[in-house]
Amino acid sequence: EAGNLALQLAAMPTRGLWLTKKLLNASANNNLQAQLDMEEQLQGEAGNTADYREGIDAFLNKRKPQFKGV
Repeated sequence: EAGNLALQLAAMPTRGLWLTKKLLNASANNNLQAQLDMEEQLQGEAGNTADYREGIDAFLNKRKPQFKGV
């Protein structure tokens, strides 16, 4: 089961996963406004990645995305 999970995670947009983990870890110490500010900043960062563009293109073309971790 751990091997399957590793394969699933590897097929996902790794930069997006890293940003999500960063937000989750910060939420333990941030107040609401600080967390919302951080989410806004990192959402903008995520939206500028090749993986984001690949995800949108794959969705629009009804195909499985091929994320590269960038």
